[in-house]
Amino acid sequence: MKKQAIRTDAAPTPTGPFNQAIRIGNLVFTSGQAGRNRETGQMGDIRDQARRCIGNIAGILAAAGGSLADVVKVTVFLRHAEDWKSFNEEYVKLMPEPLPARSSAIAELKSPDMLCEMEVIAVLQD
Repeated sequence: MKKQAIRTDAAPTPTGPFNQAIRIGNLVFTSGQAGRNRETGQMGDIRDQARRCIGNIAGILAAAGGSLADVVKVTVFLRHAEDWKSFNEEYVKLMPEPLPARSSAIAELKSPDMLCEMEVIAVLQD
C-alpha cells in the first residue's frame, strides 16, 4: 500500500514539516489539530477551540473521503486540567456515537494561547 498525503483548505496549513493527515489503505492518521481560526489565525476560549479542533479534523477527514463517524481513536491534549469539563461538553455535541476510544493528557502546548490539540485515527468505510 502506498501512503497518500492529505491536504485541504478546510483546516489550517501545517506550521511545520508534516501533512494534515496520511491515508494508507482505509486508514487515516491526522496530525494534531489546534483550535485556530483558519481565516483570522486567532484562538478563542476552550469551548471555541474544542469546536474548531473537531471542525478542522472533520474537514481533513472529508478530504480523505471520510467523516467523524469513521473515527476509532482520539488523542486529546489539554493545557489546563480545569478545561476538561468544558472540552468534553463540546466534544460530545460534535462527535457521533458510538464515541471512539480516547486518550487524554495535560501538556504544554506549542503556543500560550493554545488550550487544546486533538489527533485521530479513522477507518474509512469501503
